Amino acid sequence: MKYSVKYKKVYDKNNNIIDISSVKKDNREREYYSIGSHTPMVAVLGEKNQDHFRAKKGYVLNPETELHKYAKNILKYRFDNEEKFLIQYYRKETCPFERKCIFFDKLNGICGKLREKPFIFDLKKYFDTATVEGGHDGFIADVLLSSSTINRRPVFLEVAVTHPCSEEKINSGNKIIEINIYNEDGVYCRLKQTPDYSFVNDGPIVKFYNFEDKILLRECPHYSGAKKYLKQTPVVIEQPIPTKYYCIPQNIANNPLKMYFENVQIGYLFASNTFAKPFVFDKAMSLDKKTFIVMGKDIYGAVKPWVVYSVNWNGRFFFHKVYAHFDYWSALKDFTILKGSKWTGGATLSDGCN
Repeated sequence: MKYSVKYKKVYDKNNNIIDISSVKKDNREREYYSIGSHTPMVAVLGEKNQDHFRAKKGYVLNPETELHKYAKNILKYRFDNEEKFLIQYYRKETCPFERKCIFFDKLNGICGKLREKPFIFDLKKYFDTATVEGGHDGFIADVLLSSSTINRRPVFLEVAVTHPCSEEKINSGNKIIEINIYNEDGVYCRLKQTPDYSFVNDGPIVKFYNFEDKILLRECPHYSGAKKYLKQTPVVIEQPIPTKYYCIPQNIANNPLKMYFENVQIGYLFASNTFAKPFVFDKAMSLDKKTFIVMGKDIYGAVKPWVVYSVNWNGRFFFHKVYAHFDYWSALKDFTILKGSKWTGGATLSDGCN
């Protein structure tokens, strides 16, 4: 990795940060010092090259060491001077009812509705002191964020230029934010966690260690277990297999199809017969508004647990057409096509069974 020996920012003799953009010919001869090692610097202004600071003649800067020290000092400066010091990391939703829910995918062992969500915190609400090379718990942090008023465990800000944070420090249990710095500008990045699966990033890679990575959904809005016990008055329709439908409106008024569609709620029992009791997994109105489609999933062990319904109103009655499937992708194909969209997922299991 090649590191630049040109810098945009330095200290003046009073330790004020000076940007090269504020340096003109009449003040270029003032005293300037590198922010990392306090090495004497000079301003280079020219038409061919971009304006910058470099080490004064007779002095040598180690680019890697300078960048590391520079980053620590700038992080402290940012914490001391910015109104807010925001961090953003991700926490995965967990649900105590996950394996009992219609959205649980047994094959992959996950719930299709649980998400990884970003959580944003302002560290200045919890800490008021930033110390370069501050010590805690037998470790030295590049920048230690601590509270002078409350006995609270601090946060380590670690700068990775050539060496990442040590396993010993990570395994200590201390909260650590590691920023991979490759150039001067990287120090000014947002402290936003870089997902492990992200290969494209808009700035330096930022990793969070020992922060809470899960959030328990005590009342999961998608869990059907509680909803199946709610009172739903079914309407029995004499199809080839007599079936109870639980969401049919009891009093038909104007636009009955719309009334029926609005009665259908994700996670509620939609229908039941001797073969399946599907709960609503998804719903959609067709493009022409003459049909709505429901995709349901049985959680009680039906042979074909995935069921798709297309529902029409013929002027007097609701007409239900049923498509049963062994797997999710076959049901999704029917659901997609019936609502008027193009299916691009290729052949499914049900295609091979026909």
